[in-house]
Amino acid sequence: MPSVLGVLERRERAALARAEELRAELERVQAAVVEADQAARRAVIAREETVAALAELADEAVVPEAPAGGPVVEPTAGSAGPRVEVPFWRAGLGIEVLPPDYARIVGLVERDAADGGEGVRARAMRGHLGWPESDAKEQAARFRAKRLVERGWLAEERPGLFRPRTA
Repeated sequence: MPSVLGVLERRERAALARAEELRAELERVQAAVVEADQAARRAVIAREETVAALAELADEAVVPEAPAGGPVVEPTAGSAGPRVEVPFWRAGLGIEVLPPDYARIVGLVERDAADGGEGVRARAMRGHLGWPESDAKEQAARFRAKRLVERGWLAEERPGLFRPRTA
């Protein structure tokens, strides 16, 4: 007849072995999570760079109306036409210095905030601009909003959610 202590020792060894197996599996899963996070970050960067490049091409391909106070830069070699320059925000500048689409985006975001909205997404901007419903046009609106963020006209509090700039 086996001893009680012997049975308990076998159970303890089995539990310790199982715990070690689970630790090794946990390490493999944690490494896989790190790899997946890195791949997701690379994909986000690649998507953002692609969207920015496509929107820049779309900006260059459109010959804008001369905006009041907004400079139109001469085309660069190999570009399809003049590209619109968005000035950096500074005290005393109004949206009238922005190219028309950019001014309409800032106006929409400011109205949304005045109405107590949480912010404006690119889809709403695309619709407000009267552009056809497509992913490319939505990306172009998002690019314009991000350019306005870079130039200090808007703030992006959460990814893809645009609000008026904060003082």
